[in-house]
Amino acid sequence: MKTVKRLALICLALVLFIYGCNNPFRPKIIDSSSSTVLNRTPVELLENLEKAYREKNIKLFRQLLHKDFRFELLQSEYSLIGIDMDGDNIPDSWWGYDEEIEMTRNMFERGSSDGMYPPADRIDLRLQIPPQEMWEIDPTPGRETWKVILCHFTLTLSYNKPESHYIAHGMARFFVMPEDGEWKIIIWRDESLI
Repeated sequence: MKTVKRLALICLALVLFIYGCNNPFRPKIIDSSSSTVLNRTPVELLENLEKAYREKNIKLFRQLLHKDFRFELLQSEYSLIGIDMDGDNIPDSWWGYDEEIEMTRNMFERGSSDGMYPPADRIDLRLQIPPQEMWEIDPTPGRETWKVILCHFTLTLSYNKPESHYIAHGMARFFVMPEDGEWKIIIWRDESLI
């Protein structure tokens, strides 16, 4: 009988030891998130743009832009931040996909290109996406499926040390197009002063 009691106590101790390591009230968390970006609608696309800035996620940002992407500047900005895209030694009013990726990567990871500002500790892009009935259709031939969405934006770059922030407000006109079941930004036009 003592052997049975001893065996029962050993089994009980073993069970308590095994379950003592695993809390039944705190089950294992299983990550079911996906790295797949869904841009099924223009709204979802622009919400993912906000997310890319918030997370400083260049990989996500890349997935939002069409391969023929153009960022179009205000005329007053050509001489200040324009890039010579056509080799004529004159800053142009736009830049393409590769330049946009590099500039955004700098903002997310390295700070300003002149070294005056470090990368922000937090970045927040807020877009006021208007209702669909306010969107436009691009009248240019070949662009019948494109949507044109004018959004007010607020971009905030926050720095912990010293405690400071930079805030930019303005308007951006997004030309978005469907491609292989997803929406992509093909033109991002700055209309902040218009």
